[in-house]
Amino acid sequence: MGQGIGVVNERLARHRAAVLRPILELEKRGAPISAAIGDAAWELGLAKSHTWSLYRRLRENDARAAALELGRRGPKPGSKRIAQGVEAIIDATLQRYYLVRERSSFLRICREIRSECEAKGFQPPTRRTVKARLDVMDQREVFMKRRGAQEADQVFSARPGRLKVLAPLEVVQIDHTTSDITLVDHVNRRPLARPYLTVAIDVATRIVLGVYITFDEPSVLSIALCLDHCVRRKAVHVPGTLEELVWPTAGIPTAIHVDNAQEFHSDAFRTACEDWGIAVEYRPLGGKHYGGHVERLIGTAMGAVHVLPGTTQSSIVEKGDYDSEKHAALTLAEFEDWLHLEICRYHNTVHEALGRTPLAAWADLGGDTAGRQVVDVEAFRTSFLPFEWRRLGRTGITLFEVHYWSDAFASLVGRGQGKVQVKYDPRDLSQVWVIVDDGRMIAARYRDLSHPRISLWESRRARKEWKDKHGGRINERVLFQLIDAQRRLAEVARQTTRAVRLESERGARLPQHQAHRDPSREMFAIDTGNPDLPTYPIDEFDDPRRKN
Repeated sequence: MGQGIGVVNERLARHRAAVLRPILELEKRGAPISAAIGDAAWELGLAKSHTWSLYRRLRENDARAAALELGRRGPKPGSKRIAQGVEAIIDATLQRYYLVRERSSFLRICREIRSECEAKGFQPPTRRTVKARLDVMDQREVFMKRRGAQEADQVFSARPGRLKVLAPLEVVQIDHTTSDITLVDHVNRRPLARPYLTVAIDVATRIVLGVYITFDEPSVLSIALCLDHCVRRKAVHVPGTLEELVWPTAGIPTAIHVDNAQEFHSDAFRTACEDWGIAVEYRPLGGKHYGGHVERLIGTAMGAVHVLPGTTQSSIVEKGDYDSEKHAALTLAEFEDWLHLEICRYHNTVHEALGRTPLAAWADLGGDTAGRQVVDVEAFRTSFLPFEWRRLGRTGITLFEVHYWSDAFASLVGRGQGKVQVKYDPRDLSQVWVIVDDGRMIAARYRDLSHPRISLWESRRARKEWKDKHGGRINERVLFQLIDAQRRLAEVARQTTRAVRLESERGARLPQHQAHRDPSREMFAIDTGNPDLPTYPIDEFDDPRRKN
C-alpha cells in the first residue's frame, strides 16, 4: 500500500518538475516569469501561489523532482487536470491538422483547439498544455508524418560529427571500455588485470565531463560514480609538485545518449534520471554510428595508453611479442592520475572538428552558465546507486542479512510505510540510505556498530559458502565471522593468488567521500540484545566521605 502511494507521489512530482523546469531557464536569461508561472498553475490545476511555492522549492533543490514530493497539496494523485473532453479535442485536432504532410502551423492548431473547446463549452487549454502533448509523442514519428520517412532518417539517424548540438550539457554521451593496459597491485606491484573505464563526453564542446576507473565490470555503480564526477568541480594535482591543473567543467546533462547495455536500463539509472530531469536516449538497434563522439574519444585515449608500460595495444598483431604483464608498472591509482593529466592535456589541445581547444569551446559557448549545477552532490550521487525494496519494521531494515537502524525510524514504525526503497553502495555496506513515503532520505548504519565495513562482493561470497555447506539463511553474526575468516585466508594467499590480490585492491579503493568511521564518536543505537557483546567490569571504591 505504502509503496503504491509512493510511486504515484513520485510520478506526480516528476510531472510538476517537468512543467516547472523550463521556467528556470527563463529566469536564468533574466526574462519575466510571472506569466509562465500562471500557465504552469493552470496546467497543474493549482493555485498560482502554490505554484510559486513549488517553483521556489524546485529552484532551491537543484531542480530535483523529489523536492516536490514534500508538503504535497493540490489535486490528488491520479486526478485529471483538464476535462476528458478537452483531451479528446486536443488529440483529434493534432491527428487531423498537425500530423499530416500539409504541416499546419502550431499557432493555427492552438486556434482550432480553442475554437472547438469554446463551441462545446469547455475551458480552452493553454498553448503550453498543447505543446506538452506534442512533447510526449515519438518525435521521429511526428517528423515522419509531417516531412516524410526520408527526411526523418536524415535527422534522427545520427552520424559521427553530425549531431547538431549547440550548447554545453545539452547532450552528453556515456560509454564503457576495457583499457589497453595491465595494472599491478599497490602492495607487491605484481600484475593484476586490465581496468574498465567509463567516460562521459559533452558533445557540443568535446569536454570530458567525467570518468571512472575500476577493476569491476561496468555496472550501475560505474554510471553513478562517473555522473558524480560529471557534476563536481575538478582539479588535477601534478605529481611531485604543488601545481594543480584546472578542470573547471561541471553540470547536470540535459540529455544522456547511451547504448543498450543492461546497466543503462536499470531501474536505479532510469528513475534517478527522471528525478533530476535528465532525458535518456538509447542507441537504436543497428545504429552503429550512434554515440560516435565518445567512441572516438575513447580511441584517442587508448592511443595515448599504448605508450605506457604494460600496454596490451589494441590487438594481438600490434602487441606482437611484447610481454604486457612483465612490463606492467602502474597501479590503479597511478593510472587514474595519469589519465586525469592526459585529459587536461587533451582539453588544452586544438580539436580538429571544433577549430579550437575543448576548454575554449566550453568558455565561448557559456559552459559555466549552461545547464544546471548541483549543490547537494552527495544527494545526486546517492540517487543513482542501486536499490532494493524492504519493509521497515520495529527493528529497522534488513538488507543482505544485515540489520540497519537509524533513530529517525522510531517515528515511522507502525505508520503504514509498507516497503521502502533502500539504496546502497556495493563497495561499502556499513551504511545504506532509506527513502520513505514522504520523500525523505534517511542514512542508516549497522544496528550493531561493532561490525567491520564490508563490501557486497564479500557478503555474497560468504553467503554462498554458507548455503553450499548448510543451506538456508545465514545468521548476521555468523556472516561477519565467515567474512573475517575469509579475509584471514586471503591475507595468507595474497602473495600467490591473483584473484585474492585483486580483491585486496577493491578494499583499498573504498569510497573516498566517506571518512574512516570511529564508532566511539558516533551516536547510534547499538544492538544491546546481542549476548556476544563484551561487558566491562566496574571497579567499586570506597568514598572516604562515607566513612565514620
